[in-house]
Amino acid sequence: MALESKQIQAIPLDTIGIDGIDTQTTATALGPNWFTKADNIVYTEGGKVAFRKGLKQKTLNGGAKVGSLVEHYDGTNHKVFAGVGTNMYEVDLSDKDNAWINAFATGASSSDWQFSNFNNELFVSQYDSDPLRYASSTWSKLKDTTGYTAPHGITTFDPSCMMGFYGRMWAGGITEEDDVLFYSKLLDGHKWGASDGGAIDLKSVWGHDSIIAIHPFAGKLVIFGKENIAIYNDPDTIANIALDEVIRGIGCVSRDSIQSIGDDLYFLSDTGVRSLFRTTQLDKLPLTEKSITIKDELIANINGSTNVKSAFMLNEGLYLLSFVDRNVTYVFDTTYKTSKETPRITKWHFTDSREPASMVYTETYGLLVGQQSGRVATYEGYYDVDYSGSNVYTYNSYTTAFATAELDLGQGVQASILKKLIMVIAGGQGTDVGIRLYKDFETKPKISPTFKLNPTLSGEPSYWGKASALYGAAKYAPIHGYKERSVPLSGNAKYIRIEWDAVTKGYKASLQSISLLFKQGKTL
Repeated sequence: MALESKQIQAIPLDTIGIDGIDTQTTATALGPNWFTKADNIVYTEGGKVAFRKGLKQKTLNGGAKVGSLVEHYDGTNHKVFAGVGTNMYEVDLSDKDNAWINAFATGASSSDWQFSNFNNELFVSQYDSDPLRYASSTWSKLKDTTGYTAPHGITTFDPSCMMGFYGRMWAGGITEEDDVLFYSKLLDGHKWGASDGGAIDLKSVWGHDSIIAIHPFAGKLVIFGKENIAIYNDPDTIANIALDEVIRGIGCVSRDSIQSIGDDLYFLSDTGVRSLFRTTQLDKLPLTEKSITIKDELIANINGSTNVKSAFMLNEGLYLLSFVDRNVTYVFDTTYKTSKETPRITKWHFTDSREPASMVYTETYGLLVGQQSGRVATYEGYYDVDYSGSNVYTYNSYTTAFATAELDLGQGVQASILKKLIMVIAGGQGTDVGIRLYKDFETKPKISPTFKLNPTLSGEPSYWGKASALYGAAKYAPIHGYKERSVPLSGNAKYIRIEWDAVTKGYKASLQSISLLFKQGKTL
């Protein structure tokens, strides 16, 4: 019988990596919708892989890492405060060279503060330290406030966590009684005495445990221990407050990992990111697991350090979880649910001490990042930008990278003849891109071409790009279009794996589509 030549076939990979990373499952068991590596990327609204934005420094070095950040509204103005070393600063981001103002000596040895806005005042706490209070434009230790009363029977009131909600301040994790929850007088956060506030002893509720965090959710008061969670009803009426349920065996390992996200309350347990989920069908708050696709590596990071900070970027729906001592930030895209019923997850990395030591999402500036380098940065542009004073900036490229799972070409025992890889990329003017293709589980790539993105520009850059333009340069910047890239392939393979590295040059870029052309070859 004569040999029959087969036609070239195309596999569209438009959904490549759309579910984010899965490092938990064997790569050969994953579909093309999963990545095994996804660094410094986010997703567009249409689910396309795109570059994360950069961190642009807005201050000079404050003298130590920025261990805590908050935006406070005092009824008139929005202000940013930062804990740096042994001082609390107001941060004036409109004056980059003199941003650190109105220093207050905290008397503490660390800057790991938790902030709580309450009644136009700001209450601040951390482990084994005197809590602070900001009121009427003045900082003080809480115990030095006129009219202050301490909780009954407590020698040293040094809560590791505080929360203002339901008309009161709540505090826990004090050294003397770390499993007792204290509450203040109604509408008065500096009065905690026997005739003003009160306490709830959790020893009879969950046995021996330590209070890690306190949080309001769904009209309830949630108290996180290391190994248990206690939930109370009617916290707004202290006479009616009552235990709703105790979730045993699961607690919170990091106070600053907790974020309210719609109907969910995310937190970091010792086995990964979980959430309390509010439902209309159930009175209880069931637990859901959000990090099953990266469970083992997340647990390894938890075992290495529980110094964790988080933020929820409301405008993009991203829950950011940063392991401060390990320079890895996990990004949970809560706007998308994967085939495993989890948010899709990517990772961000930073160099030269630009990584987060604290984070906060603000009404005024969007995401603010307190860096290990001692600076405060905004999330904008597509460079990591350093500031050295007198309006002198240094623009630093960073690398975005992803790796696919082992993609089965679907030809059974017969290897396919590889022909071409075709990609359509939007934007990214000047970006250097490297592609590596691996065949049949080999550890060395068969091809590793590099190219520079150079998409067509449209618009009027000479007019709209001018600083003197009527509507400003930023809004009417040139539009960077699409560019098709074709990578020739050769040889045979049953499985392939694709890796991508792109070094940013200050422009947004996204992978719009990718297709693989191959030929089955000749059969009898």
